[in-house]
Amino acid sequence: MIKRDLNKIPKGTCVCSVCNVEQDNLEYQWYKTRFTSNGYRLRVNTNCKDCSKRISKELRKLKKKLTASHPQPKYGEPCDLCGNPVYKNWQLDHCHDTGEFRGWLCKGCNTGLGSIGDTFESVVNALKYINRFEDKPVNDIVKLISE
Repeated sequence: MIKRDLNKIPKGTCVCSVCNVEQDNLEYQWYKTRFTSNGYRLRVNTNCKDCSKRISKELRKLKKKLTASHPQPKYGEPCDLCGNPVYKNWQLDHCHDTGEFRGWLCKGCNTGLGSIGDTFESVVNALKYINRFEDKPVNDIVKLISE
């Protein structure tokens, strides 16, 4: 068994963003080579070790199930969102509530979609925000969405 490097992890606690339980900092994952300005290691995320393991296991099972019916596209095929060719890092996009497959995305599109909230409402909010500066007629936007 590999012993964890606990060097330069700050003392304290954190509330897990999944189970909402406050736990010692040692119960979280920390980068080995990324540090804060005060010399402590940077936390990977706010998911405790147990929740991280459970989520990883669920995602592995889901990916295995979905790739059986939706094989990964070939090198250079277009991203289902932006249409640009993808040469590495295909991302399997799925609904986080239902587990339903949505498509294969490039890393940039998958990260961007996740960053704005990964919901229809969050995408509409982003569209409204952009439209404040482009001022396209609503009918044009509706037409684009229904294509």
